[in-house]
Order: sequence, then structure tokens, then C-alpha cells
Amino acid sequence: MKSIAERVTPKNLTVLASAEFTPDMAENLVQMCAQAQEGEYVVLQICNWGVWAVTSHGIRMFIGSTREFRGNADPASELQ
Repeated sequence: MKSIAERVTPKNLTVLASAEFTPDMAENLVQMCAQAQEGEYVVLQICNWGVWAVTSHGIRMFIGSTREFRGNADPASELQ
């Protein structure tokens, strides 16, 4: 029987970018989504020095800082 970790980890998945979220950062993102009207969306942009939320109208909010990964962008791969 597969463990929970094995069931939720897709095979052959290449992680291109990742971001660590604090509760404050998650709350900022929730606030952005709460303001979105029906049919609108929020896009996360993971940049070299930060994560930004951008609405379909181009409104931007800084969500939080990032750190650079060397090699695989999946921090979980560092544990293996």
C-alpha cells in the first residue's frame, strides 16, 4: 500500500519554481482573491527577489520575498 506522500507526489513532475509562504503571505493572497469579481483571476509571479500577486486588471501586490534555489526548484528534493 502506498503512503500518503507517495499518493500525492506525481511522477515525472519537474518543479520550475517554488515559494515558501508564511501565514501573513497567505493572508495577503487570500485578500487579493477575495477582491476578485466573478470571472477575474489572480496570477502568482515568482521572481528572483519576490512573489507577486497580479489581478486580471494588472493590480499588483507584493506577497513576500524569495530565495534562490540551486538546481532543482523543489525544496522537498533536498530531503531525499
